[in-house]
Amino acid sequence: METIFDHAPTKDELRYLTGPFGREWYLDGLTEDRALEDLCMLFAMRNDEARSVAYAKKMSDQDYVRFNLLNYDLIPDRLLRKSRSSADKVSKAA
Repeated sequence: METIFDHAPTKDELRYLTGPFGREWYLDGLTEDRALEDLCMLFAMRNDEARSVAYAKKMSDQDYVRFNLLNYDLIPDRLLRKSRSSADKVSKAA
């Protein structure tokens, strides 16, 4: 599974994403969605919107992405809007 450690995180990025704990603590019990969320956040911190959105789109719970990641402007809504299905657009309009 790909993690933030595959992308040479800086000390500041690690402090934000793992807190005071080390690599072993972070990796212990890490789920695929958590790894994707942290990758999304890592690239958002690096101002790489395209990569951030790409990882967000891979997460299994897209409602979580919309309500928690988009809600805090981590990912610009305009970038995810293109990938929503027509069913999402209809239910949103209702």
